[in-house]
Amino acid sequence: MSGVSRVSAPDATTDRVAIVTGGSRGIGAAVCRRLAADGLRVHLVYRDAEGAAKQVVEEILADGGHAVAHRADVADEPAVEELVRTVADAEGAIHVLVNNAGVIDDHLLMLTSTERWEQVLRVNLTGPFLLCRAVLPAMLDQGWGRIINVSSNSVRIPGAGQTAYAASKGGVEALTRGLAMEVGRKGIRVNCVAPGRVRTDMTGPVADKLGGDDAAGPRWGLPEDVSGLVAFLASDEADYIQGQTITADGGRLVMRPRGSK
Repeated sequence: MSGVSRVSAPDATTDRVAIVTGGSRGIGAAVCRRLAADGLRVHLVYRDAEGAAKQVVEEILADGGHAVAHRADVADEPAVEELVRTVADAEGAIHVLVNNAGVIDDHLLMLTSTERWEQVLRVNLTGPFLLCRAVLPAMLDQGWGRIINVSSNSVRIPGAGQTAYAASKGGVEALTRGLAMEVGRKGIRVNCVAPGRVRTDMTGPVADKLGGDDAAGPRWGLPEDVSGLVAFLASDEADYIQGQTITADGGRLVMRPRGSK
């Protein structure tokens, strides 16, 4: 099933429906704005940041787009099923899923409790599994779909204390490849984006301390540096891309460490 077969896409992007988890801030908010600007009907999912989620929706509506906010915990199976059912009932279809919601809880492995470990995996890996499983019936029925999972360059170059986080995101990349093999001939494209260091509300203070915006290394990315790639993978132009993890890190992976020859 791993081959890619071209299928007919929905007639217009304005008819397409997208679910974006973790859509209230950072990369998720930028993805919501970009997909709405491209004409998709965006359903933004948040867990706690209700005010931020409403602000993103208001900005999209003010720009002439369509957006609705939904509160749901992606690690809660009944909540995920209810979310997808609500969107499907309201829209009649689900074309795009962006699994962006995630949690960081960094601790050295020997200091990581089983509870902390399982919570990171529950949100970062089980959450995407639950969302993928929930949207697949609709995508299979319509014979077209795009699933974009958000991983991290920490899979390849983890920092100290990122064992649980890196393991969870490595699982997301494996999930992407496995699901792509299963649904490739059904008109559904499943791919993954692995951002490098991206400056957001959450990482801003850390970015200022760590630096990286100088000539000796790649700059910190902006959420918009990632949202354009996600929008491309959600489009017709990405029909021949399947099961891939695409890095967006300003070249960090290919640059030599400072002081090396």
